[in-house]
Amino acid sequence: MRTVVIGMGNPVLSDDSVGIKVARALARQYPAERDTVIRELCAGGLRLMEALEGFEHAILVDAIVSEGGQPGTVYCLAPSDLRKTRNTCSTHDASLMGALELGKSLGLSLPREIRIWAIEAGDVATFSEELTEPVRAAVPRVVEAVVRRLEDFGRPAA
Repeated sequence: MRTVVIGMGNPVLSDDSVGIKVARALARQYPAERDTVIRELCAGGLRLMEALEGFEHAILVDAIVSEGGQPGTVYCLAPSDLRKTRNTCSTHDASLMGALELGKSLGLSLPREIRIWAIEAGDVATFSEELTEPVRAAVPRVVEAVVRRLEDFGRPAA
C-alpha cells in the first residue's frame, strides 16, 4: 500500500513553513520504507495533484488561517472540508478539489484517501525560517498523529 506524506508551505514565511518542518521531523523519525514516501512541496493545486499521482493514500500537512482560529490548533480534515481561500482561488492554479477532479477526469491514479493535518498559523507574513511558539509546539503533536495514521495504513483489514 503506497502512501505519500507531503509537507507544504513556504520555508521562509514563518508559520507558513510548518508543513515542511513536520515533513522534515517525520523523515528523521519515521523509518524509510518503500511503501511510504515523505516529500516537501512549496506549491499546491496542479503541482500537488502531480505529486499525489500513483499513491493509494496521502497525508498532507500545511498551515491554515481561519477566522477566529487560535495559533497552534491542529485540525484533521478531508479535502471536501476546505473552503475557498485566497490561495485556492488563484487564476494561476487550481484548488485542491479542482485539481483532484481534473486528475480523475484525465484518468490519473490518485489516492483513494487523502487526509490533511492543518495547523492554525499565527504569522504567515513575516520573512523568517522560525515558527511562532504556539505553532512550534504543535509540530510534535502532528508528527505523532501522522505516525499513528501511517501505522494504521500498514495494518491488515479486520
